[in-house]
Amino acid sequence: MTSKWLKRAAVLLALCMTIGLAGCNREVEESSSESSMTSGIEETPHKVGYIFHDSVDKNGFSGQMSLQRFKASNRSGMETCYIDNVSITDFEKAVKALVSVGGCTEIVSGNAIFANMLDSVSNKYMNINFINFGSLSSPANVSSYTEAPYQGAFVAGMVAAFNSDVQKIGIVADTDMLCPTAVINASARGMQLVFSDATLYSATATHDSEIENAIDELIKQGSDVIICYTESPHSIEYCEQKGIKYIGSLDYKGEEDKYPNMLMYFCSRRDSYFLAQFKQMQLDTWMPDGYMGTMSNGIIAVSEALSAADPESQKLIDTLVPKLVSGDALVFDGEIKDTTGNIKYMQAETMTDAQIMSMDWYVLGVESLGSFREVQTELPTNNFEIKS
Repeated sequence: MTSKWLKRAAVLLALCMTIGLAGCNREVEESSSESSMTSGIEETPHKVGYIFHDSVDKNGFSGQMSLQRFKASNRSGMETCYIDNVSITDFEKAVKALVSVGGCTEIVSGNAIFANMLDSVSNKYMNINFINFGSLSSPANVSSYTEAPYQGAFVAGMVAAFNSDVQKIGIVADTDMLCPTAVINASARGMQLVFSDATLYSATATHDSEIENAIDELIKQGSDVIICYTESPHSIEYCEQKGIKYIGSLDYKGEEDKYPNMLMYFCSRRDSYFLAQFKQMQLDTWMPDGYMGTMSNGIIAVSEALSAADPESQKLIDTLVPKLVSGDALVFDGEIKDTTGNIKYMQAETMTDAQIMSMDWYVLGVESLGSFREVQTELPTNNFEIKS
């Protein structure tokens, strides 16, 4: 009987005994499907403008969200356009350009860092409908759309620990991404399904040079698996260069062979959400609403274990993922302690979406190495070119 078999058996037992049972179903009912749309209804002209924080040409977070925009646009016939490389301070200027120059009737913020800005800008454009990515609030002309990437991170933490030989895992997280603290904490919770006393070293970074410094320090601390949660795709590229095992957080479907050291990845697939929103706009049935993308409604996706992973990893994924999809397993329920050992939530409690999204503390088992972000001396310039 091998040690790997014993480890897997222990994890399976932990999954059965320690993850929360259905006490809170977070599934949000999906928008009406295409089949429910009646034919012969005259469509009102609409044009949707997206605002992206980074370049869509990098195949990072912004690039993948733009690709999902493009797929939904093709399927619906909705005209869309975008402006990329937009800073927080230039967000309102980008809105103005898309409305006054681009003729957009709807605006989608393509990054969670714009969430607070959009809430304040939207009331200046009451004739424009907005989709606010990363927000839980819904002003009069705004639909809030957010996601639960921490569900994927929970699985990632478990797989990372199962493939670790030293019980030391690293995570590099971009603070510009959606709920990075919750993702870090969920990774630690998943890790603890395998090793209750393992350490998750965390480091935050955004730009490529910062990411390299953060990963170097994670390796220096002894991490032999690194979870990458960054807008830039450079985090996995650098891990590949360093020859260390890692887990990605973008969609690499069909490209897995390019990354021989990747164990698995978790990602968001928003095509269906954008398509449903476009159809509602075209039929003039769009209303401000709130939507949470989860595993239950197919937005949060987890890949199979890849060739670099221990073959037993897939059995663990197959055990945990269906429980997350059905709502029988919750990431943040039961007793939760912070890094000092203080109890933040009691055994009978389950954290709400708002509490999870606003986490600003780390769970027990996380050792923060701090921020590797550097002061940017050259501020980016943008000519607000509208692209399609």
